[in-house]
Amino acid sequence: MKYFWSIVYNFLFLPLFWLAAKLFSLFNNKLKTGFKARKDLFKYLNTKILTLDPAKKNVMIHCASLGEFEQAKPIIDELDKTDKYNFIISFFSPSGFNHSKIDTPLRSKIIKTYLPYDSPPAVNKFIDVTNPAAVIFIKYDLWMNLLKELKSRGIFTMVVNSAYDIRRFKWKFPVSLSYKRSIYDYVDVIGVTDEEDKLHFRKLLRGTEREIEVFGDTKYERISKAKEVSSDKALINGEVLTDKNVFVVGSSWDKDDDVIFPVIDKISSNGLSEELSLVTILAPHEPTEDTLEQIEYDIHDKYPHIKSIRYSELNKYSGENLIIIDCIGILMGLYKYAHVAFVGGGYQTGMHNVLEPAGYGIPVMFGDEKLSEDAEHLIKNGGGIAVEDSKELFKSLVNLLRKKDYRFEIGKKSLSVFDSKNEASKKIAEIINNRI
Repeated sequence: MKYFWSIVYNFLFLPLFWLAAKLFSLFNNKLKTGFKARKDLFKYLNTKILTLDPAKKNVMIHCASLGEFEQAKPIIDELDKTDKYNFIISFFSPSGFNHSKIDTPLRSKIIKTYLPYDSPPAVNKFIDVTNPAAVIFIKYDLWMNLLKELKSRGIFTMVVNSAYDIRRFKWKFPVSLSYKRSIYDYVDVIGVTDEEDKLHFRKLLRGTEREIEVFGDTKYERISKAKEVSSDKALINGEVLTDKNVFVVGSSWDKDDDVIFPVIDKISSNGLSEELSLVTILAPHEPTEDTLEQIEYDIHDKYPHIKSIRYSELNKYSGENLIIIDCIGILMGLYKYAHVAFVGGGYQTGMHNVLEPAGYGIPVMFGDEKLSEDAEHLIKNGGGIAVEDSKELFKSLVNLLRKKDYRFEIGKKSLSVFDSKNEASKKIAEIINNRI
């Protein structure tokens, strides 16, 4: 089946993918940016590669976007301890390439690049220039021609944080499973998060010699590290939140706001206002000026008891009950102020990272329509609460704020998801050190 899927991939999927991406780039700035950057990719790479230490081996880590890069950081930190490698971080998405930052000092040299269009000539040239001794893929974004060429050259490959998501159609449908079997059969080591996923992958790859290992998930380590880094950073003046119950809403979309704002307005409009002393910190998923202005317009038009102020203007704070975050990169640190958190995306596009607030040992709420695997894990452990609408959110939020012991109990269960999950990067680094 490998030969069949190679034909389908190169003569049907890739041309259609390229044409569709080119068409949508006329209307989508991210796609347009990606095409523009790849136009001069090798000119850029030939310059950047000269900054690496020629005496060290190159380890490439591929991340689809910014979220996967955050999961790669513990691996980079662990491998950096050996002082044996250069790091080449490749991205598919412009958001990952443009916003990725290393926030800990490294001894090793590191560069970042876009992954080229997955045609055989581009892939061959890319591997020639980057000369990786090993390639680590974070979670997914596996490209057939790249994997095929790496395999033919005997370059070690590993995919980590792999999850076999049986809830999704593509992990059930026989045709897509056949394709996935072909793709994963090019990978030397598949690192999964738990024993259940290992069994699923073992069944998928039955009859092959693929090595499947349970590493855990590096995102748990990343969150623990981010907590340490942000613990001493004062993002909000203490006087603003003194004697207040703090409700942090992370990465919200308009459908989340439609559920949340009526609750804030209701709490602020009756006797509960004085009892609960609620301040909400709202971090929109995309805090563009258009988004911020629309939020402010909706509040002014529909919710008379909500008074808002932007984060950048907090020096003018005068008792507002809603702080709107108008910058990026601080959400993780804001959760440390929260008594309760709500994570956006559950009613619309798919959920943001529910583990970030869970890492602070607080109850985590979210919409009930598009639950992530982590959200389901939180619910199962008793630390997550899915809400259908404003009525359910109001009831749950008031209950959590009124009953401190109950809130602490839910928070402990939320934190428990981190148990025994902080060793993944060490296991991954050990394999890399032994194989190259």
